[in-house]
Amino acid sequence: MAANPRPDQGDTAPWGPLLRRGLEEDNWAQDWTTLGALATDPTRISRARWVAKAQGIWCSAGLMTHVERVASELGVSVNAKALVADGTAVRPGTVLAAWDGQARILLAMERPALNLAQYACGIATATRALVSAVEESARGRGCPPPRVAATRKSLPFYRDLALLAVRSGGGHPHRVNLAGGVLIKENHVAAAGGIPEAIAGARGVAPHGLRVEVEVRSAAEAESALLAGADAILLDNFAPADAIAAARAAKSRAPGIVVEVSGGIDAASIGAYVDASIDVISSGALTHSVRALDISMLMEGA
Repeated sequence: MAANPRPDQGDTAPWGPLLRRGLEEDNWAQDWTTLGALATDPTRISRARWVAKAQGIWCSAGLMTHVERVASELGVSVNAKALVADGTAVRPGTVLAAWDGQARILLAMERPALNLAQYACGIATATRALVSAVEESARGRGCPPPRVAATRKSLPFYRDLALLAVRSGGGHPHRVNLAGGVLIKENHVAAAGGIPEAIAGARGVAPHGLRVEVEVRSAAEAESALLAGADAILLDNFAPADAIAAARAAKSRAPGIVVEVSGGIDAASIGAYVDASIDVISSGALTHSVRALDISMLMEGA
């Protein structure tokens, strides 16, 4: 599979701050194991390579620049080079990156850097699986593939990294944060006293350029949202046939409406939701249930 032709945003992701925090948490300067191993030659220069141990999607090219920057801040020179472009499908044995520099800093950065990379690559891999399933189903049905989107279900401070990974896998972000869109959910409806009240209230305060989307749990709630002038509806936890029926009814009533489906959708089920009436399929599991991609760092001679 070819590399995903999306722009590499790795240099703008929060690799650096997360890597620094990881080193601090590890108390790397008092790593007695490394200090002992290098006791006779504390400034020994070494080389290391990153190797994939599983099939997946690479998404850590931008991390390498930050490895060099953080090492420089610590007064040590490291050369870190990604050998694979973000979005590329990799197999066990693929050499992903190469490092050379003082062995003590390579060993210190190994685990924090790998943890970040494995997390990002896991999200990219899961995203690509959903995107591929959607594209295959869309070809079979002769319709455009819906967008596959992540959600805000990510760990605090990791969202920019998670969304970089989603994009590398071929997916899209949802709201990046609460100010990035209007999404009226069941608790907002309860607080406002109803769907029409929640929509009217949101329109009264939100910037005019934001779309007003309403999460609905039934065809009746979808009808209420449409009558109240929603710009988009999110069909939450609908079975595939019910989602498609509700989406088609919504498009018939309001052709410009954006229809999203979400709720327990995975790679096995996502294809059943593909239809010309559905614009977006979102999945919180892309970021809240990450299975890390297995990657190892091997020092020269290991």
